[in-house]
Amino acid sequence: MTDNGKYLVVTAEEVAYVREQLGTSEEDIKTSVTSLREWLRMQPHLPDAVDDSVIERMYINCKCSTEKVKLGLDAYFSLKHKFSELLTNRDVEGSDFQFAMEHFKLMIMPRLTKDAYRVHVWTAVDEDATNIIWPLYGKMMTGALEVMLAEDYSLGDVIILDLANVNAGHIVRADINLFRNLELCYKTAYRRRLKGLHLVNASKIINSAMKIVKLALSEKLQKRVFAHLPGSTTLFDYVQPDCVPDELGGTAGPVDNFSYKLLDMVNREWLLEKDKYMSDESKRPPGEPLWRHLRNRRLV
Repeated sequence: MTDNGKYLVVTAEEVAYVREQLGTSEEDIKTSVTSLREWLRMQPHLPDAVDDSVIERMYINCKCSTEKVKLGLDAYFSLKHKFSELLTNRDVEGSDFQFAMEHFKLMIMPRLTKDAYRVHVWTAVDEDATNIIWPLYGKMMTGALEVMLAEDYSLGDVIILDLANVNAGHIVRADINLFRNLELCYKTAYRRRLKGLHLVNASKIINSAMKIVKLALSEKLQKRVFAHLPGSTTLFDYVQPDCVPDELGGTAGPVDNFSYKLLDMVNREWLLEKDKYMSDESKRPPGEPLWRHLRNRRLV
């Protein structure tokens, strides 16, 4: 998976805390994982191509609901057909990825917050909007989510988006449908939960940015969006400084210590192998397609 050990730091105490918050135990998890593994083996259209650790983490991400895990596993394999531009051909060593990494810095911070949330930071966007190719960043994000599904143990995510260099050119070139599709993959295929989206350095472009956010996110998630003006410290009412890079006022260390570090450690072949596993829709049992079922359950 990763070439040089794990980048994401999760202590035994944090694992215990997450389980306590969700009201689950080691015995409950083992029983549920065994049951879900048997269910997966009985699905003719789904490959039995995930480790028990992945099932366990999806179980945690689904707040210990086995029915939601079943939908999540189905989505994990099935949505690659619908969103191949986000969920396949994720070559971290490809020239397109290398180009994208030079013009926008994305990072997942290694330490959990005190509430056991994982912090994501997007910063240092190139002021020349023509250098920002949004679908590539979407692929990078799902690649990181792939690693998190295998290694992370948390109660949700906090995203910090630095708007310092964002201008009208970025807004005009933003693809709302891409952002919507990315959100859908995030919450259905990887079963992550967004606890807060923080827009920092948000003075000049805040109104336009908020419009994009409202179009891209569900009404529920819109209520978890917060704006912070340049020079303010209000971000730290939500996230402690040791989970935020120095450049954004935190104390975790410089951005370059974290930017793409998780993807840098990924075994290229491991991630490309993940791209191959998808559902065989010709073998799906009769009934409603996954996409319609998810929508009817208000999960998409």
